Amino acid sequence: MPKFCNASKQLPVGAECRAQFEHIFCSADRLTDTFSGCQSIVNKSLSEQEQCSKCAYQKADNSWVMRWFDSLGKPAAGITEGNYYWLGDYELCTVLRDEKSFDGQYCRIEMEVPDAGVESGCPQTDPLSIILGVCFPAACSVKDLAKVSALYLPYNLKVECESQGRWSAITILLLVLFAVWLVPQAVSTIQPHLNDSVLHCFSISENAKRTFSTRRDSPHLHVVHGLEFLLFFTIVCGMVYNFMLPYIENVAFSFEGVSSLSMHIVNNYSYQIDGLLALSAFYTTYMLFGTVPTVRSALESVAQRLARFWPAYIFCVIFMYTVFPGVSSGPMWIHTDTVNRCEGGWWKNLLFINNWFNVTDTCVDLGYVISLEAQYFLILILFIYLSSKFVMITQIVAYLIFGSSIVFSFVRAYRQDLPPAPMLTLEPEPLEKIYAVYDQLMLSLFARSSSYCLGFIFGIGCATASEDLRKMGLRYRWHAILAVACIASGIFPFVGAFPYSAWNWSSNFRFMNALYAAFHRPMWSFSLLSFVYLCHHGAFKWINALLEWRAFTPLSKVTWIALVVAEPIILYFFSSLNKPAYATHWSTLYTAISAALLSYMIAIFLDIFVTRPIRYLIYPEQMHRYAQAHTQEQQRAAAV
Repeated sequence: MPKFCNASKQLPVGAECRAQFEHIFCSADRLTDTFSGCQSIVNKSLSEQEQCSKCAYQKADNSWVMRWFDSLGKPAAGITEGNYYWLGDYELCTVLRDEKSFDGQYCRIEMEVPDAGVESGCPQTDPLSIILGVCFPAACSVKDLAKVSALYLPYNLKVECESQGRWSAITILLLVLFAVWLVPQAVSTIQPHLNDSVLHCFSISENAKRTFSTRRDSPHLHVVHGLEFLLFFTIVCGMVYNFMLPYIENVAFSFEGVSSLSMHIVNNYSYQIDGLLALSAFYTTYMLFGTVPTVRSALESVAQRLARFWPAYIFCVIFMYTVFPGVSSGPMWIHTDTVNRCEGGWWKNLLFINNWFNVTDTCVDLGYVISLEAQYFLILILFIYLSSKFVMITQIVAYLIFGSSIVFSFVRAYRQDLPPAPMLTLEPEPLEKIYAVYDQLMLSLFARSSSYCLGFIFGIGCATASEDLRKMGLRYRWHAILAVACIASGIFPFVGAFPYSAWNWSSNFRFMNALYAAFHRPMWSFSLLSFVYLCHHGAFKWINALLEWRAFTPLSKVTWIALVVAEPIILYFFSSLNKPAYATHWSTLYTAISAALLSYMIAIFLDIFVTRPIRYLIYPEQMHRYAQAHTQEQQRAAAV
């Protein structure tokens, strides 16, 4: 049997780390020695029974090392389907630590094995990533472990280890502060007679009524709420499909879906976000057009929107930074990348400026969308204010920005030979190119402004529409033409990039890729806004009736927060597992439904317990306005 003990004493690591490695491998030597009768400790002065007893003790004292070897990651079944996650036994490593046999920490080694070494003659040179789980000594730093791993693994590798401290003192302090924040809410709910004071703003029952209220501020365009829900669910499905890749054992499932047209909607889903941006601009313009005549009213609109959204968003970002890394544990629960990004970028999210940096600097992955929405909203309020004085000029400027944004996106995508959109492809694109798409197009305020401009233009169109025109529906010739354009522009974003992802259209179709990158987002926004416009003018009545369902009204109030919450929920679903999941179409759908449901539930919770108390403390008249409107509705119902 090989002698490990002497070799471990030569490891180029710190003294404490080396001592723990010696503990492993010297124990291994002593255990193997017992298999041959403990020859290393033979003492002729002892009787055979005493010698046997001493050997038995030696075997018992060192038998833990067999479990340590058993805990190491090994090649698993399903390698041909992409199961390169050899995670070992996380629980066994934990048990050894708890019973004081070995002070270990669970770590993962990510090895990059070149394809040439796996399959000879393969034209693809991207490295094959294999994840190996190891119960390393807790006294060793990641740098020490990388050195040791490099001695025996002839590949590029990265070592990540589970954090020993679950929650920091700051995290515990924040949890205590949140518990204190809940005290006045509990008091105001249990003692409603105190609600004539400032405690009324904290009443859980009253705030819940307002959150779940289906009362609408406008008698028209409720179809927007239904569309927001559908877009949100589609985005969540896309997030599940893409986020699950590092956590499933049959990675081939995702890449098989690349060649399926029916799966393309979740593979290439990023333009659905532009649909949400367009609907947000549209509904804001429709509701505020003509009601922002002064600079003061414009600033007031911005402040009120901030009060509606910012408190819950702060909670989400701080949660991702401080609490989320410690809410679970396991072989796949290593979120060092999330922690590192949040550590340096949380303040960028909170100030809505993280899209000014590169995509790896954001704390919450969809935080850049929130920042874009916030920046666009400021510009939109300015346009709505100016439109009260110069309607035609503001529309012309919006058209100019719309066209310039498309040209800008096309030129940037063509010159830099960017992929048309972030998605999985038959032949994986280099990670640098995917990052470039985000940095150059997805995070660019100007490149994505076309959808918001369309929302502003359509919003004014609906706000100034005549009643006679609204009753004509598709009988009006231009409405029929718009309906055809609506369908055609909705098909292009869905199928336009399918050849790129499924048939490996890349460098040979540079012009087509740039064309899709520039046009698919505004075309999808145009399709949605055209549909809303036509519904507002009497077309598609039965679809309009379905999407105007009152249940969508309270959900639409928290859609943006639910979108932020969806990311940690999906990550929790997959990374809290103790072994990779086996993905199927149905399991993906179930996960998406569960993630969407939980996202809305948590967003509603945050609205009731965080956002509304703060909002009503700042604007107490809004609470009274709701109460007055609710009383008037009850009086009208009683009169009928």
